[in-house]
Amino acid sequence: MKRIISFMALTLCSIAGLFAQNNTTYSVIGVHYNSAGELVITDPCTTLQVQLTVEKVQTVVGPYAKYAQKFLDVRPALVGRTSYAVTDAQIAIAKANSTIKEKRNKRTRVDSYLGSDTEFARISAERTSSSIMSIEDAAQQAAQAIFSIRRHRMELITGEAGENVFGAGLKDALAELDKKEQDYMELFLGKKITTTTTHTYTIPLALDITEYTIARISAQAGLQPATSGEGDVIKLSLTPSPTAPKLNYTKEVEATNKLATAIRLANNSTCSVVVAERVVGDVAVLPIYELGRTTYVLTPTIKK
Repeated sequence: MKRIISFMALTLCSIAGLFAQNNTTYSVIGVHYNSAGELVITDPCTTLQVQLTVEKVQTVVGPYAKYAQKFLDVRPALVGRTSYAVTDAQIAIAKANSTIKEKRNKRTRVDSYLGSDTEFARISAERTSSSIMSIEDAAQQAAQAIFSIRRHRMELITGEAGENVFGAGLKDALAELDKKEQDYMELFLGKKITTTTTHTYTIPLALDITEYTIARISAQAGLQPATSGEGDVIKLSLTPSPTAPKLNYTKEVEATNKLATAIRLANNSTCSVVVAERVVGDVAVLPIYELGRTTYVLTPTIKK
């Protein structure tokens, strides 16, 4: 009996190897004995891991924004706003799990801003007296400081500033002027804060299901649970390959021959993340057993 079981295992492994050599076919044989001592075939399962990248862009209005056009001839944002979007998605095979899980990471980037991401730099304009200025007067002095910085920069570059500054000294001087100008400009133009978060979902697949709702994304409120009614649906979409392998062994083999063995063939399916009918991120082609088929093959035996 042991010789029969050993030969059976060797034969089944050989069959699986033949399937694995085909770029469009994957097979798994899951064999175990139940409490009655009967040989049972367990079909394999697939669990996917989906990683979403969500970007939050926050526009902060500068305190002198309403005077930017008057003193600098530019039109900055006068109203702060925050928007969210899914910017990337990655799909891979994951370990089996019974429920959808979420794991997140976060990083923040502040564009065109030197300092805290919650407050503007405390810059005092060039003041000539201790009198309290109105916001408009302070904005005007800040604008004058910007023009003064630009003149000094040009004088350094053209050598009109007196003693010429060369090499690293010139580079450092220009960098300091750029930093100071940026500090003043942000008082008029505001700043943009970009926060990027990654959310990883583990999704166990079900038989013959090709769409799974992962979550929702609202442009105003950000990532929402799948059960929320707010925002666009984020879906995992699976498209089975139409060229799945066909083996002409049917259940009739199982019915007429007790030595028939079942194997599961995976379907190489196109997997993508769709947000509001738009594919986001990379499209992956992965072997999905839930979209494949179970077939039966005859198991040869050795008679004693």
